[in-house]
Amino acid sequence: MAKKKSKVAGVLITIVVLLIVAAVAALFFIDGILKVAIEKAGTKQLGVGVSVEKVHLNIFSGSIAINGLKVKNPAGYQYEHLLEVASISAKADTGSLFSDVVEVNQIDINDIAVVLEQKGLNSNMSEVLKNTKGDSEPAPAPTEKKGKNVHISSLDIANIGVTAKLLPIPGKADSVKLNIDKLHFSDIGGKETTLGETVSKIFKEISAAIAAKGAGIIPDNMVGSISDSLGSIGKTGEELLKSTGTDKEVEKVTEGLKGLFKKKE
Repeated sequence: MAKKKSKVAGVLITIVVLLIVAAVAALFFIDGILKVAIEKAGTKQLGVGVSVEKVHLNIFSGSIAINGLKVKNPAGYQYEHLLEVASISAKADTGSLFSDVVEVNQIDINDIAVVLEQKGLNSNMSEVLKNTKGDSEPAPAPTEKKGKNVHISSLDIANIGVTAKLLPIPGKADSVKLNIDKLHFSDIGGKETTLGETVSKIFKEISAAIAAKGAGIIPDNMVGSISDSLGSIGKTGEELLKSTGTDKEVEKVTEGLKGLFKKKE
């Protein structure tokens, strides 16, 4: 009898260990899913190459880090990239990951490089904007479930560099450089704001700061395209999750972890 109980206990311990190992392995697998999802969906939505050096998600601590995000310039422009971001990190309330509203305590974005280029009557930003609009799409079905809502308590952005490549005019510089040292925002999003909408708001705030800094320096037509284009880049967050099913994969893992550590009644 004692041997039987010992075997049962051994099996239970083995199962628990396997569940924990599977949960941890799933977290590493999610890193790969997120990296590929960002690159594939970003490229599809923007019509230009999008790459990420590294993505790491830790559901246990509620943190995510994205390093080396790059958005290529459309073909025919001088600079290789339209947008580069060295690092993005976020820390969320782990308990809220299982609720309808994810509470993000802090987001830090470091070293953003934006390039604006004119080419004839067009610009790199306007071309990307055309790509994001594409053909008119049918409105989503009323029964479609929206993504999780997100509230961000604090957002800090450090070192935004803007290079504007202008049309060559005799006697005038053909490029202008701007720099914004720091931006801080608080209380972004909430109960009625999805992830995609929240990201879009962040990009619009960044573009507004760039437009204000570049007023009188960068041509008005280029300043106007910044807000529309960066706003559209922000909206790809929600489309990314929908088109790849990444939101469902993350939800599966979080629900699995929730069940793993849930107390038996």
